Amino acid sequence: MQIVVDDVSKHFGGTIALQNVSFVVRSGSIHGLVGENGAGKSTLGRLIGGILQPSGGRVIYDGVGATASSPREAIDRGIAVVQQELVLCQELTVADNVYLGRERATLGFLRDSANLRNFDELRDQFGFHLDGRAIVASLSIADQQQVEILKALSRNARLIVLDEPTSSLTPTEIERLHAVVKRLAKDRGTTFIYVSHFIDHILTICDTLTILRNGTHVQTGPTDDQSAESLVSAMLGRELSDIYPPKKPPSAASAVKLSTHGLTRKPAFEDINIHVKAGEIVGIAGLVGSGRTEVLRCIFGADASQRGALAIDGSPVGRHSPIMAIHHGLAMVPESRRTQGLFLDHSIAENIALVNFGELRPFGFINRTKEGEKIRKWADSLNMKCPSTEALVSSLSGGNQQKVLFAKWLAANPSIVLLDEPTRGVDIGAKSEIYNLVAGLAERGIAVLIVSSELEELVGLCHRIYIMREGRLIGERSLDEIEIGEILHASLGVSESRSNSNG
Repeated sequence: MQIVVDDVSKHFGGTIALQNVSFVVRSGSIHGLVGENGAGKSTLGRLIGGILQPSGGRVIYDGVGATASSPREAIDRGIAVVQQELVLCQELTVADNVYLGRERATLGFLRDSANLRNFDELRDQFGFHLDGRAIVASLSIADQQQVEILKALSRNARLIVLDEPTSSLTPTEIERLHAVVKRLAKDRGTTFIYVSHFIDHILTICDTLTILRNGTHVQTGPTDDQSAESLVSAMLGRELSDIYPPKKPPSAASAVKLSTHGLTRKPAFEDINIHVKAGEIVGIAGLVGSGRTEVLRCIFGADASQRGALAIDGSPVGRHSPIMAIHHGLAMVPESRRTQGLFLDHSIAENIALVNFGELRPFGFINRTKEGEKIRKWADSLNMKCPSTEALVSSLSGGNQQKVLFAKWLAANPSIVLLDEPTRGVDIGAKSEIYNLVAGLAERGIAVLIVSSELEELVGLCHRIYIMREGRLIGERSLDEIEIGEILHASLGVSESRSNSNG
């Protein structure tokens, strides 16, 4: 299916989400939509899928110039949208989800066997590897996304919009999803619109790219004509080298704020010896499952160690809880803001105040005026884009949700900050703001320990990097030794010479 976006605009009250955007999506292509949060890429995907209606212009589907008026009409035209927040019935089977609302029945009784038989035929036809009897809640996010794709294909979808499909996936799951998308585009001629802020994924999977900036069309062209540097420059209007702030190493006389000796929690990790000085940014690199997150959780008291020592400012800290860790000056921004860090259905103010401002609540009474002033100060200092601090966190973009999570912990004035995947699920512009925030923490003398799956992020930010593999520390790199390729090979357990010799 070919799509022509013809002079499309979309306004939400006084907010302009898209302004006079025009480009073409070729039939059978994998067409990437990239841009910062707020650039309009998800809005455009929803317009194409009939979820939203344009304020001006139109979307033309295979020469038919009338924008789908609803998701139902879009489905009837062969268009499906797989949104970032998957819409599946978790307690039903895979087959039941795929055919939900179209179940076969005899004399009022559902024919589960017919659904299952149809599912097996559909699955085999498209080369998926899913059990139709499996309960959706038992599946990984990657497999749940494949259920959504199969649901779309069962409705004869010729165009599938994937909105941030890899934001919660492991590298292996991403490879599997990309393989499915490529196969469907090549063998079935299915057209994909791929919305993502992951530049490396976009460059890997897409054959054509459309770049949006502040709701306007910047350019459309072949992916082969782009690099990470040119994409970032087009998206932001500045160079990739400007994303990371200058590194300012701590002085040699800086005191050690955090240290561990022989820290162990089997089977996750064993004999971890690390230290972080005041004003130092230290990273932990390694593959998913290497034990990185578990080390941070243990330091923060979310999990108990089996043996080993933890010291803060040189003083030993025994078995402790997160509450005790906070009293010791620790803060932890967890890996998943949605499940571990924020209450999405509560306001920005409520989330920030959750673990803070005890001094503003003498005798259990809350000083709302002073609390509000402090919350607004943090919202302004982190450049949160929100109508007010009373807005629900669920209404914010991923980047602004992450800023709320940072504000929640930084408002407690910690001296040690633990960051687990601090820029997961945010676009390149929000990442730049977070990087500057982290560098600012170090300049104020705060010790920062970061876990990240993005090696470029660690290399761009950190003064030192520890490398973990299979639960153990296998190396350490100082500022003048940090290099992405060498760290990756060490994480994989492959020497660079061996890798090069294998082609």
